[in-house]
Amino acid sequence: MIEEESRLKKPIFVVGCMRSGTTMLSKLLGDHPNIIHCGFELKDIWSTEGNVPMSSPKTCDKSCPSLDETDIKPGQLEKLTTAFYKRMEFVSKKKKKSKNGIFLNKNPHFCNKLPFLNALFPDARFIWIYRDLPSVVASMKKLFDDNSHYWPKKHNDNTTRCWIYHPEKHPPEDIDKDRFFPEGDVKYLAEYWYENNKAVSDFLINSYQNPFLIIKEEELIANPKKIISQCYQFLDVPKYVPKKLIKKIDSNRNSLWNTRLTTEELQSLYKFVLDQGKNLDHIIPEKALFTEYKSQITNALSK
Repeated sequence: MIEEESRLKKPIFVVGCMRSGTTMLSKLLGDHPNIIHCGFELKDIWSTEGNVPMSSPKTCDKSCPSLDETDIKPGQLEKLTTAFYKRMEFVSKKKKKSKNGIFLNKNPHFCNKLPFLNALFPDARFIWIYRDLPSVVASMKKLFDDNSHYWPKKHNDNTTRCWIYHPEKHPPEDIDKDRFFPEGDVKYLAEYWYENNKAVSDFLINSYQNPFLIIKEEELIANPKKIISQCYQFLDVPKYVPKKLIKKIDSNRNSLWNTRLTTEELQSLYKFVLDQGKNLDHIIPEKALFTEYKSQITNALSK
């Protein structure tokens, strides 16, 4: 067992599906003198040192499985903790931060691994950032133009899927072309948004195991100082305003989604929203997402 004094103390994990603002939020938070953001997702450490598969262009993993506390392997925590501390030391020296800074890691691949992550780091704190479904779908479509990904079929109702990276630009013959991007059916991008945000919601809201904060990406864009202040208050760190990074935020970031989707894609997305119906309302408490997204897509189709 790893010694208690060697554990990461109250690590911060930023969670949310791809293209939801996890990178932006982590950079803003990581600008704080007391927080050490060790770089983009740390998939190299999770995959290589920790043997936690995360399929992406930067790893050789061919899967991104849903994991829980039963999947922890002997020595896994020790290897991960050692690697994280080493990376923290490097970053703290480079950015002249306190050695006692708080570890922060963001990674969309956490969405289907939260019970596993919580079992490794039981005193972890979570910040969940979500972005409206249509914006995420359009942004992922654009992202996948340069990185081919496959959305696997569901074989177990109790697990949450994640994307499988494919180095090939075109789908192999044995793969459903509608599930392969670029040029796949956008309903599968929406399915990813729904399934992964639902997994986060089910774990954080229903388990009550860890302190967590929910952030809406659109609200972060509209009022970054207010939202960042809420985050620092939640994390119990001194007030701080990352002024330079706030100035770089693109205020128009969410205004282009409907121009990136064809009429056929908007119709496919609309059908997905109708099929899910009130299920969408259960993801974020007190938010009528079904009505909101139906209205957004209807307005886009009418233009």
